[in-house]
This record gives sequence, structure tokens and C-alpha cells, in this order.
Amino acid sequence: MKTFFLIATMLVLMTGCSKDSASGFTTHLPPETQTGANTFGVTIKGKVYVPRDPTGNGIYPSSKGMSLWRATDYSWYEIEVKDGASAVGFNMIIHIDHLASLGKLLLSQSNFHSEYDSGLFTHIYFKIWDATISNYTYYGSIANQGEINVTRLDSGLFSGNFKGKFVRYDNPNDFITITDGRFDINGFTLPNAVFP
Repeated sequence: MKTFFLIATMLVLMTGCSKDSASGFTTHLPPETQTGANTFGVTIKGKVYVPRDPTGNGIYPSSKGMSLWRATDYSWYEIEVKDGASAVGFNMIIHIDHLASLGKLLLSQSNFHSEYDSGLFTHIYFKIWDATISNYTYYGSIANQGEINVTRLDSGLFSGNFKGKFVRYDNPNDFITITDGRFDINGFTLPNAVFP
């Protein structure tokens, strides 16, 4: 009986975390909060992704693990998340058009563009490493098959969660489903936040 409980406990502890074998960094899905904790997490194909500031000199040495962008007229907002510290990285863009209130926003078909080139619609796209082809692959949201649920939007705090079905850019038969994406951002402290 003790063996059963030990195995069950180990399985519970292993659920919701990933390890970057190259660096030994262990990633856990952060709790869903609405306090401006500057957290983000999502599980894709069994691996947990969180923001990590890029290391080394790279192409964009001053870039951050997570940034919040907006149009000058506030017509759109973007959350950009990257893992620049693990061996194979990750990058996600969450583009939200006309963010005005709490609630659910349906995802549109992604055009795989950001900022002003993104279009006047809400969508998500990301790139992850695909070991089967030894290269990165891009996935984007599918129209009406996902949502962003904004749970807090006041005093510089922006929190919510997201889920949906995503299709590969170069293969319309390859899909990924996300069920547990979450973010909790403080727009005032995010520029100085460190993502190890």
C-alpha cells in the first residue's frame, strides 16, 4: 500500500512540470492568479513553457522573456512570450484586438503576423521545436475554436487564461490543442521583471 501512495505522489508531483535536459531547468505551470504576478504558463505536447529571458548575445540580447505591447491608439494589445534560455526555445504571440472589458474573446484564424500587420482580430500563434524535423514549426489559432478569457483588467493588471485548437502553418492536417494557458501581468512592473 505504501508503494501505491509513493507512486501516486510522484505522479502528482511530476504532473504540470517539465525539465530542459540541456540546462537542468525544471519548469512548473504557475498558478492562475489575478494579482499582477508577471507569470505566464502553457502546456504544449506535454511540455510546460514559461517566459525566460534570452541568454548570451543572440540577435536580440535586450529582449525579455515576456513583454506587453500596445498600439498607440490602444486598438490592440499583444503579449509576447519567449523562452530564450533553454536549448530549443519557444515564442508565442497573443494578439488581442479592441480589448475593452472582462470576458471571453473568440480566437480568429491566425495570419502569423504581429503588431500592426496582425489584422483587426484576436488570435494566437507560436513556434516550438519539432525534433522529428530538427527545426521549428509554427502553429496558429483556428477561427472559433479557441478563446481568451480576460479575468482582470484594471489598475495596470491584465490577467486571464486561454485555450484552443491550433493548426500548423505548413501542414493543415497537424493540430495541437491547448487547454491550460494562463497569464497574470502587471503593466507597470513587467518591464523590470526578470525571467530566469
